[in-house]
Amino acid sequence: MTGHQPADNRRILVIDDNVSIHDDFRKILAPPAESDSLSQARAALFGEAPTLPPQVHYDLDFASQGREGFGLAQSARQAGNPYALAFVDMRMPPGWDGLETIEHLWYVDPEIQIVICSAYSDHPWEDVSRRIGETDKLLILMKPFNSIEVMQLANSLTKKWNLAHSVKKQIECLALNVTQRATELRDVNEWLQAHVASRVEENGSTQSEGEMTATFHQKEEFLAIMSHEIFQPMNDLVGKVALLLNSTLNPEQREHLATVERCAHDVLSLLSDMHEFMAPRKPETRVRESQGRG
Repeated sequence: MTGHQPADNRRILVIDDNVSIHDDFRKILAPPAESDSLSQARAALFGEAPTLPPQVHYDLDFASQGREGFGLAQSARQAGNPYALAFVDMRMPPGWDGLETIEHLWYVDPEIQIVICSAYSDHPWEDVSRRIGETDKLLILMKPFNSIEVMQLANSLTKKWNLAHSVKKQIECLALNVTQRATELRDVNEWLQAHVASRVEENGSTQSEGEMTATFHQKEEFLAIMSHEIFQPMNDLVGKVALLLNSTLNPEQREHLATVERCAHDVLSLLSDMHEFMAPRKPETRVRESQGRG
């Protein structure tokens, strides 16, 4: 089952065994709608300008244990509606601790951004880094934390998830375009070989001037179609790849995109060679060359 993924994913999962922490996250990231109305009413009544920008609202889900959070993340991923971010408590007795929970979360959803909520008495950051490994999808939030820290992390990391998701879709689209153009080129080449063999079989090794003129116009028409249907889209593709390479990418995305760029240039090179080989000489030139040899 695959659902429709909204353009801007603000789904957040909070995994903490303390229910009061759930309430804190709910107050910070999903305050009641009346709070915005009260601020507007106060501004209208007293002539005050709002001191904060409009509150960004997030779609929050809560779990009290790591296994429960893992189940929610797995179901959301399978439904095509994944979480962009998870806040994970480090200590959640008697079940999984934060590190084990994170390992399971990334097993079912490698793209989710994660913030560890940790006290100084929990695992040292060196231990966390050694167990989890090098990644740009993990940050730490030290307890006790304040609302500004939570809001900033939620805002920046959900935006990061959405940007990475957008880049991934563009890379997949570019790779598909390269594959389609390569298939078109192979089909054209097969057609060309069959056409040449058929013409040789029909006419032998010589052609009249009228036949050469007809062949010339056929080749001109074929090359014009090939240039329009293949050359232009491939050049557009290379341009888009170049723009993406200048954007913020993680190493894996940059490697995939570099492969797409290399394949696109290979296809363009093949097209250029084919175009040069197929480029017809005018019949008058061929006739003069034939007469000169005679």
